[in-house]
Amino acid sequence: MNTGLLRVLIDPGRFFEDRMQDEPGLKMPALIVLIYAIISAVAAALMVNVIIDILPAEAQAFAVFGIAIAVVGALIMGFLTWIVVAAVLHIISMLFKGEGAFTRTLEFTGYAFLPQAIGGIIGAAFSYRIISGLTIPVVTDPEQIIMVTEALAEMIAADPLTQIASLVGILFVLWSANILIFGMKHARNLSTRDAVLTVGIPVALYIAYILITLLGLIP
Repeated sequence: MNTGLLRVLIDPGRFFEDRMQDEPGLKMPALIVLIYAIISAVAAALMVNVIIDILPAEAQAFAVFGIAIAVVGALIMGFLTWIVVAAVLHIISMLFKGEGAFTRTLEFTGYAFLPQAIGGIIGAAFSYRIISGLTIPVVTDPEQIIMVTEALAEMIAADPLTQIASLVGILFVLWSANILIFGMKHARNLSTRDAVLTVGIPVALYIAYILITLLGLIP
């Protein structure tokens, strides 16, 4: 791994402090987000492939387009997520009188996707393990396809590996949050306290949503 990227993971404070000496640059953050998006696309393709497997042979050829759509959608969503997260943090930091260009916020937010890329690889491995263990019947009736799809979704959600993957995912979210705290502190010239609040509020809400969903309180 690139030495600079390793510093993002283990010493984000020093990394962002050094980055502030240079002009904002989006090339490396964009590459990190692209890797994250590609990993997400692979995971999406695995899930769509499950649905394709329940279709009759004559329909599977056309359903391959579903994989292409899922992959493209995941790639686009990866970059949209980057922009939205940066925008949310930039706006929240305004409440604490944050100063600094949005380009810098966008740059530093992109670096925080590095743990998500690593976590995405683990998540994709979990997904493959779960899916490979499913027994999938081939159906032809449209209503049966819907019923089987819903049943598969419930089986995947109830699998202990899915719950473990969600908990592991939270750890990587916290890792990203730690990087974001230092990133926002320098990008927006915030105190450590204000940077923690800027990042902690949306992250806490996101983790709460994951836990509530995991407990089945949200269908």
